[in-house]
Amino acid sequence: MIKLWRKEWFRRQRRFKRSMRGGRLHAILGKHAFHPRVWKSDKRSIAGGLAAGLFIAMTPTIPAQMLLAAVAAIYFRVNLPIALAACWVTNPLTAVPIYVASQKLGKAMLTRSDHIAVFVDLFVPTGQMGRIIRGGIYLSTGSLVLAVLAAGIGYLSVQVLWAVMERFGVIRKRLPQGGDTGL
Repeated sequence: MIKLWRKEWFRRQRRFKRSMRGGRLHAILGKHAFHPRVWKSDKRSIAGGLAAGLFIAMTPTIPAQMLLAAVAAIYFRVNLPIALAACWVTNPLTAVPIYVASQKLGKAMLTRSDHIAVFVDLFVPTGQMGRIIRGGIYLSTGSLVLAVLAAGIGYLSVQVLWAVMERFGVIRKRLPQGGDTGL
């Protein structure tokens, strides 16, 4: 079952890579979008792609999340399809609850300390515009914290799941590159 799934996964990745050539993303990102590390399906690449996609997903950047996830995947040379798929955690149904939770978390973090509250009050105007700016500061702070947590949990989850799958023989361990067999 897993072997069939893996075979199908690799086939879809190759088809996706071929369909990107000459497309809009190729025009924006250039030849770097086709670097072999960006399309590799190993533990490091998949974990990094998931972490990059989840980090971007938790930030309030909905109009540009796919582009930002692609740029992050190419820059860090992690799995591009995983990064693009992971940024769909914040879809039209889940974005509002995630951003409300981020705003509440940021407000709880920034209003807990008197020093930070005084600093924010010093630079933020009063009135309606002040409330909007404060809300933006709270949202940005909470989103950053949630993004780091989501990326870390996603990365570690793939690492642990991969180790378990190797242990039970679902995935074969790869020998280190370089030809050194230890003899």
